[in-house]
This record gives sequence, structure tokens and C-alpha cells, in this order.
Amino acid sequence: MVMEPYATLLAAATLLYSSYHDIRTREVDDRVWVIPAAAGILINTYPFLDAGLGWLIRYGLAAGLTAAVAFGLYFTGLYGGADAKALVTISLIQPYTDRWPQLHGFTALTTLTNGLILSAALPLSFAAYNTYRLVKGEKIFEGFEGEGFWRKAAACFIGVRLRKAAGRRFWSPVEKNDGGVRRFRFNLSIDDMSEADRDDMWITPGIPLLVFFTAGYLVNLVAGDIMARIFYSLSGK
Repeated sequence: MVMEPYATLLAAATLLYSSYHDIRTREVDDRVWVIPAAAGILINTYPFLDAGLGWLIRYGLAAGLTAAVAFGLYFTGLYGGADAKALVTISLIQPYTDRWPQLHGFTALTTLTNGLILSAALPLSFAAYNTYRLVKGEKIFEGFEGEGFWRKAAACFIGVRLRKAAGRRFWSPVEKNDGGVRRFRFNLSIDDMSEADRDDMWITPGIPLLVFFTAGYLVNLVAGDIMARIFYSLSGK
């Protein structure tokens, strides 16, 4: 498709720009979505004029299905409004992808699933790092003797204990002082994160999901749908 390179460039630039602002300010202005979405509609007018009603129906299907999934997840509280707007914007800019392999070919939904899979790498990296420190003999659970094995194991996937924890921007404690006893706290959302007020604490980074969506989109450009690769590998295709 003639307009595809422009759609790819616009989608990638929008996600990179929005991720940058989300990391710095934890806010993304609606204009970041409205302007690229409008440009995306104009870009997709060209294939509509050439292909006719069939393309318009496919375009509406991609945008409508993405909006239903994106805002459905938003209203269940699984992520923020900016994440939902990002997916809808991508669907209006680049509704379909032809990068093999794909399970369905909807660009925004592949961006979503790729991003969620990539986000799983963060807790796995925490677990690997904490295991390494335990093997080295570091006492990362010192002061948490009252916590059980499974809560300690959960903490290893959620954060890390840092000697210099105070003042780290966008890192938040995953522990609390309960009557003079240190305990882990896991009911933490990205909206109520606060900086650690002292050193030597268990903390976790508040990385916006939008960053993982951006990574998921870029991975799709190079390697396609991660879920499709997993599925085809398991099925032997």
C-alpha cells in the first residue's frame, strides 16, 4: 500500500512522543492523540478512494473492534485512559499489519498483546536479580523476618531492595511500617506512587504501560505478533 510508510512513521512517532511525556510528567495531552488520529483518517482516505466501500468497512471494523477492547479494559481499571486512546489512535492511523506472523492482523491489538508480553519481562528481571543477590548471600530480607515465604517470593517479582532508595523519581516503596514491623505492601497502583523517604527500602519503578505499548508496536514492525510466534511454535506450524 502506497501510504503504508507514512502510517508507520506517524504511528511510531506518536507512540515515542507520548511515551516520553508519560515518563517525564505522567500526563499525555489529548492533542497528542487527536492530531495523529485525524492525520491517520486522512492517510486512510487514499486507499478508500481506490478500493471503495470494502476498505471503508474493513477500516471501520478495525477501529471499532479496537475501541471496544481498549475502552473495555480501561473501564475495568486495568490501565489508564491514555493507554486506551493510544490503541484507538493506532487503529485509525494503521488499522492492519502485514508483518508475519499474525493471529488477526489488527495493528493496535497486536501492539496491545505484544506490549503486555514485554511488560512481563520486568518482574522476571526483578526475580532473576533478586535470586542472584540471594545466591551471593546478600540479606535482602533482613528486617522482614515476620513475612512468609510466598510474600517474600512475591516481593522478588515486584521490586528490589536498594541501599540508596530515597528520592528516586517514579520509584515507589513496596513496604510499610506496621507498628514498628516492616511488611511488604502489594496493593500499589501507578496513580498513587510516591517517592521513598529513606534509604534501604524495597521499591519498584512506575513504568507506564504506554512505554510497553510503544515497544510492542516496534517489535511488531520487526518480528510480528509475539503471541502468533508462540502459538505457531507450540502447534508446530
